Amino acid sequence: MFQNIDIIRHEIPKYVMILSGDHVYRMDYAGLLAAHAESGADMTVCCLETPIPEAAGAFGVMEVDENMRVIGFQEKPEHPKPTPNDPEKCLASMGNYVFNTKFLFDQLKKDADNVASDRDFGKDIIPSIIEQFNVYAFPFTSAVPEQPAYWRDVGTLDSFFQANMELLSPTPQLNLYDAKWPIWTYQEQLPPAKFVFDDDDRRGMAVDSIVSGGCIISGAKVKRSVLFDEVRVCSYSLVKDSVLLPDVVVLKNCNIQNAIIDRGCIIPEGTFIGHSQEHDIARGFRVSEKGVTLVTRKMLGLPEGY
Repeated sequence: MFQNIDIIRHEIPKYVMILSGDHVYRMDYAGLLAAHAESGADMTVCCLETPIPEAAGAFGVMEVDENMRVIGFQEKPEHPKPTPNDPEKCLASMGNYVFNTKFLFDQLKKDADNVASDRDFGKDIIPSIIEQFNVYAFPFTSAVPEQPAYWRDVGTLDSFFQANMELLSPTPQLNLYDAKWPIWTYQEQLPPAKFVFDDDDRRGMAVDSIVSGGCIISGAKVKRSVLFDEVRVCSYSLVKDSVLLPDVVVLKNCNIQNAIIDRGCIIPEGTFIGHSQEHDIARGFRVSEKGVTLVTRKMLGLPEGY
């Protein structure tokens, strides 16, 4: 942010909103901006009411008074401070902030002069301003009244994997098919997914899965998995409980489970992944704390570009 002050100043904004890039959520920012303007805050932190056991050691936690003014901040505490209205929950910072522009510039310049700073809003900026300035918390709620607020931090392999697996439930919290809250984004115009061969031992099929455009499941089985664009799964292979990113090719007679296969990987014929952590690690694959195997092009000895 400090390095981009000149770009921000050129736009002459009254407020600056800072959003995390590794979170998935559905939010109408209008309420957050309105609350910031009406409260007279110098900074507003968007927070999610979270059960204390879930937040412990995982999230930054805001301590607030009855008016939602921030009076304390804990960085991933073991014993988070509860909200004034619910002793079972705390306010976990979502990493989304609104600043008055001049105030933001002043704090960034001050932080830049501090050689001991970690250059982090949660660790450095927020603790340094809550006593002297007006910092308020804004509780994040669902923009669709009949649905719970959805927010996931996907900054780790396990959280990314879990967020994708949640999409496979019959009615997930983040419902990609919800016409009331459509997701507007760029999508390449690709042909529909195709499933070919219907022999008893060579049937192209997918069950409890999301299969994106351009995919071809050719005499293979896909179960409880998310396939991004233009994935190919070849004959006699099985993919289950996995996430395959765009342009992955799984050649014949492979068996993949509990894995994330990175963009552009070509899985050699007869490869088994996710069946033995020791075996996966010995081949140079990365295994997460919860046993999810990550495979990248580099790990397979392929050029990183494709």
